Amino acid sequence: MASEKFTCNEVVGCLFADPDSEGEYLPLENDGDSFTHHASDASLPCNGAAGQSLDLHQAQMNPLPNVDGPLPNVSAGNNVSRGRSLHQEVSRRVSDVGNEAESYVGVQSLYSTSQLASLSSDHVPLRNCSDSNVAEHLSNSTGDVRRGRSVNRTVRGQRGGRGSRNENSLHSARARGRSGRAARSRSRGGVTRGRGAMHSLVQDDGNAGFEYLANEEQYQSWITPFDQPIGYLGERELSNANSPLDFLSLFLSDEFWNLLVIETNRYAHQFLASHQLQPHSRFHQWSDVTVSEMKAFFSLHLSMGLVEKSELEDYWAEYWPTATPGFGNVMSRNRFEMILSFLHFTNNEEYVDRGQPGYDRLFKIRPIINLVIPRFSAVYGPSKQLSLDEMTIAFKGKSTLKMYNPNKPDKYGYKVFVVSEAKSGYVLQWSMYTGQNRPNANADFGATHLVVPELMAPYTGKGHEVYMDSYYTSPAIADELASNDLGLCGTVSSNRKGMPKGLTREQLSLSKGDDPVFMRKGKLLACAWHDTKRFTMLSSLHSNTCVRKRIRSKHTDSGYREINRPVCVDDYNSFMGGVDTADQRMKTYLFPHRSRKWYNRIFNAILSVSMVNAHIIYCSCTAAPHKPLKVFVQDVITALLEGFSRKESNKGRKSSSLGDMPQRLTERHFICQSDGNPDCVVCSDRTRPKGRRQTKYMCRQCGVGLCVVPCNERYHTLKHYKKCHLDG
Repeated sequence: MASEKFTCNEVVGCLFADPDSEGEYLPLENDGDSFTHHASDASLPCNGAAGQSLDLHQAQMNPLPNVDGPLPNVSAGNNVSRGRSLHQEVSRRVSDVGNEAESYVGVQSLYSTSQLASLSSDHVPLRNCSDSNVAEHLSNSTGDVRRGRSVNRTVRGQRGGRGSRNENSLHSARARGRSGRAARSRSRGGVTRGRGAMHSLVQDDGNAGFEYLANEEQYQSWITPFDQPIGYLGERELSNANSPLDFLSLFLSDEFWNLLVIETNRYAHQFLASHQLQPHSRFHQWSDVTVSEMKAFFSLHLSMGLVEKSELEDYWAEYWPTATPGFGNVMSRNRFEMILSFLHFTNNEEYVDRGQPGYDRLFKIRPIINLVIPRFSAVYGPSKQLSLDEMTIAFKGKSTLKMYNPNKPDKYGYKVFVVSEAKSGYVLQWSMYTGQNRPNANADFGATHLVVPELMAPYTGKGHEVYMDSYYTSPAIADELASNDLGLCGTVSSNRKGMPKGLTREQLSLSKGDDPVFMRKGKLLACAWHDTKRFTMLSSLHSNTCVRKRIRSKHTDSGYREINRPVCVDDYNSFMGGVDTADQRMKTYLFPHRSRKWYNRIFNAILSVSMVNAHIIYCSCTAAPHKPLKVFVQDVITALLEGFSRKESNKGRKSSSLGDMPQRLTERHFICQSDGNPDCVVCSDRTRPKGRRQTKYMCRQCGVGLCVVPCNERYHTLKHYKKCHLDG
């Protein structure tokens, strides 16, 4: 189809028409007052990817005299030049006129910030065109078939429907103004190419009120200056003179130990009264536990985190390479396992059935949570920066609270929402996830919309900053925290409700090395950037400033490259890892053995978090050098054993008059020939290759296979008789 030529005024009228008017054009001829009314007083330079699409609009014009004249025929040419030549010609003529004027007003001032982003060097925005031939001309001038379809759809939208392409239908569409604009907002325009943002031919309202930032802004902080006390806040003075147990007692008070003793003894009596025990059951030997014995029990409990073995019984085993005699010196194996079996934290008689008012999924562990967790924030004041993230308490048993996350190291377990100090990892708030059926949940925002305000409630109005990942971050959360004088910064999913569509992958193509793209809405700043991968940030604390960073790179000779990193990204990398630090330290010396009781695993996690928090307070209250966490735990174990003495009745089988000597060392023994070929109990070891040793002889009194020489003598004279293959 042959294209027609238009005068510059006709096309400029289409470009700069007021989108809110119905069929009216912006005065352009000899009307400086009307022109400057729509323009700002100054023209600021643009930066970033969004600013690259504005280079063709830097022409200055005021007023505009005669710019009439035919524009070139752009229906021919390659795909790139055909799509741009019309716009370039208009910009050139406007620039020529502006250079001759005495006063200058930037062309970009005609646009709002959001409208500026929609202009690019690849297409011409269409607004209230007065001639259907303009649309046909633009459609034919675009070599890209898909882009041509988008333009045609846009023009048909401006006509208010799928009417014919004659002049009358276009004028009727202009008369129906609102329906034409509604259709334009539903149409999909072409996109720009290169490093700039991929914007629609027609500016729509899909950015949820966000506007592009074309130049660096002067950010003014709105948050309250932080002046809260930092560190230990308890009433009792703590210093180097205090033992590590004094710091742990800030969380595990006397009330904690009394609760464990009362509920453990109560549960033991309830169990023994309701069960018929086997004749040889060790539970027949149960006696009530005391506070000192409970502390000794937990000293062994903590020691097992320092010395990991595959089974509980191995801590009392006497095999010489792996023997740990300290456990047997404190408590017998049977006594330890009995206390572990009856360890309890609440009265089962107060349990409320599922579906009844007052039902609590965490009933078994609720007293410990209510007693210990509030102490975390009561005795310690955090610094300005906080981290919010989740922990996973590993558990593979049967529980309705168990979750599966394939992206976590511990794929099965309980999810816990945690707020911690960003710098030290001190845990301040700790809340277990028990399901999405929360009473005040809002279906429009999801479960995290309630979790975040609840966790951050103690820190509202104090000037804190909280950093979180995309699981929690959303514009709704950021606005709610900002209303409570709390700043937020975190990664966010670009398709979150309330996020601008202009930063999505479909509308904004970014590659490694591109400048970040920023958009603002009130206090909220949205940023899209491609570093090692593409991501989006949301912050109520930062401006669109960047810092120059030197990072490693294998593609350069020096091994480094420089990048422009947004300040919000730099702060996020610095302050987001608080919960991860706490999680790592908490699991370093965690009780390593499994339990079928789901609440035991949660209790062990709370105990370990309390130990890490106590160590952080110890480091803040004492002078350097500080004890590492391992030595701190060892000192706590030693302090828990003070005042405890092992009961004689709990030593196990009563020994003879010779003390603890076994029977094989105190009586007369005789060797006889065996009916078969048993393994020698002294020198045979099936756990190593070729370690099995068989014999034809055995001890008649002991009933075990023995070699005549030297195993018979070794077995009946040595307490630790097992022969090592290294002995020769």
